[in-house]
Order: sequence, then C-alpha cells, then structure tokens
Amino acid sequence: MPAEPRFAVIIGVYGRKEFVLNAVRSVEAQTIPRDRFEVIVSTNYADPQIDRALEAAGVTIFRDEESLIGRKQARALAVSTAPWVTFLDDDDAFEPERFERLSAVLAAHPDVGYYRNRVRVVDRQGAALPLERWRLHEVDRGFDELGEVYVPAEERQRAYEVGVRRTFATFNSSSMTLRRELLDGEFGEVFRRSYLADTLLFLAAALQPVGLFLDDRRLTRYRHAGWSMMSDPRWFERAVTSEADLADLAARHGRSDFATYFRRLSVHYRRMQLGNGIVGEIAAGGARRSVARRAGEYLRYLAEHPDERQMTIDTWAAGLYGLGYALLPSAVRRLAGARLTAGRP
Repeated sequence: MPAEPRFAVIIGVYGRKEFVLNAVRSVEAQTIPRDRFEVIVSTNYADPQIDRALEAAGVTIFRDEESLIGRKQARALAVSTAPWVTFLDDDDAFEPERFERLSAVLAAHPDVGYYRNRVRVVDRQGAALPLERWRLHEVDRGFDELGEVYVPAEERQRAYEVGVRRTFATFNSSSMTLRRELLDGEFGEVFRRSYLADTLLFLAAALQPVGLFLDDRRLTRYRHAGWSMMSDPRWFERAVTSEADLADLAARHGRSDFATYFRRLSVHYRRMQLGNGIVGEIAAGGARRSVARRAGEYLRYLAEHPDERQMTIDTWAAGLYGLGYALLPSAVRRLAGARLTAGRP
C-alpha cells in the first residue's frame, strides 16, 4: 500500500507557459519515492500539450483565475492533503536531492516547522549565472559564516536576528517548506491577502511555537528573469500595505522587533512609490504643475521620515527631477526615462 504523501508541492502559474514543465520535471526528479509527495499546479489557462504532460506525471491541475499570489497559493493548498507544504514558482526548480535533505532535517529535528535552503541563480535558459551578477539576498553571505542554522522552538526569539539580520530567510518561497497548520487562522488570512507571500511564510513560523532550520545548501534554482516587480508602479502600493499588514501581525504576537522592521519597510516603499510616481509622470511628459505637486509631497514625506533621508542619489533623485522639470523639462524627461528603463524609481 503506498505511503500517504508527506509533502505537497504547490506550483503557481499565471499566464506564463515556458517554464512550468521544467519546474514539474525538477520535482519528479527528486531522489525520494514518488508516493512521498503530491504536486498541484494552479494555473489560469488550459493548454492541451501542457495538460497532457502534467496528467502523465500524476499532477493535480487546479484551475484558478486568481492573480494575487497569496490567495492563489492558499486556494491550491486547500486541494492538497500532505502535512507539509512547499511552494515552487513556475520559473524556479528544485535540485534532485532537495526532498531527501529536507526529510533528513525533519527526522533529526522533530520540532522544526519551517525549513529554508539557499538558492542557485540561473538565467532564462537555465544556465548558471556568474556570481558577480547575483544580488545580495541571492548570495546570502551570512551562511558562509554561520553554516546551517537550527533554531529550536524554545529559542525562536532568535528568529529575527538570524532570519532577518544575519540571513535573508524571508526571500524566495521556492526555498521554503512549512507545516500546513502554520497557515491556519489569522496567519492564513494574512497569507491570502498578501503580495509578499514568501515573507509571510517565514513570519508565520517565527511567531508560532515551532523550530526553524535555515540550510546553507543551495537546493533551489532561482531564475533571474531580467525583470523586476519593482519596475511596476503597482508593486510599491502593494508592498506598502503588505508590509504594514505583517507589522500588525507581529505586533499582535508581541514581537516588536519584527513589527518595527516591517513598519520601516512600509515607510520605505511608500517613499519609493512617491518617487516612482514623479519619475513616471515626467517620463510620460506630464504637466509641470502636477509634477511640482508630486515633488512637494515627496519632499514633505522625507521631512516626516528622517530614516528615509539617506544621502544617496536614489533618495533625492525623484525630488530633484520634480523641481528641475519646471526649468529644463526636455532634459529631465530624458533622464527620467533612462532611470525607469534601468528599473529604478
């Protein structure tokens, strides 16, 4: 009689088709027996060729038009049955030994409720990306000093120090696995409305009585697609509200360290949202009076939030562009367009 699935793999797909079968193949290539995990692909489209391949692999296809990542993942999770859930973005992939390593960690540390491994960055074709092109949270150098980190349940007050300050344990849901019951109740509610699902997964574990294991092994292939969500003006608005939501959740559970951290991020993204609005309107040839009004709002925000007044070009560029637009509109418009092309507000 086959064993009950232990891991549920949730692969969320919205519109994109080119990577999903590669993601599924990476799950199918795991070195543990196939009956130890179930795979659910949540997709908003039907494609006969892809669907046949998924069905042949024993994958459950879940049709869902939802685009909000937290809600989409939560709906797919409700279809699964396994006690552990691991998420996989459709353009990412697992190394073959990921589940074998995960199983060994859980056997050695029964109190663990959250596991995360490091990533290996690849390009759109799946080839390894040179290390010098990785971002700080991808390199995650904290692990070079710490090695693997086990935080027992009774020591979870350390979660902020090791998970936020020393490593980037809030990054990339494709590297995370957790007990499904950690997403019950209010944690599930925040998860369903969050645009920062990976951060919520870590916080849900850090606020509940379970151990955490942060693995220094690179067991997820993270695809660098050459596009940043931060180039989308809507991303900032969503990040502002999601970070504030996470701060409120942490405060309700008496974790002022996490609450302060997420509130600061909410303030930071609001500043970036304001700056992005200025640069975007200038690049679009907006009216000088409207741009000047935005610039004034931006500078007032800096005055009200001293922590955001770093002496960097990223901090002051939007305000300077807004003021300069009244005098040299053509030149400033060219600068703003170049800045948006580079994906910077």
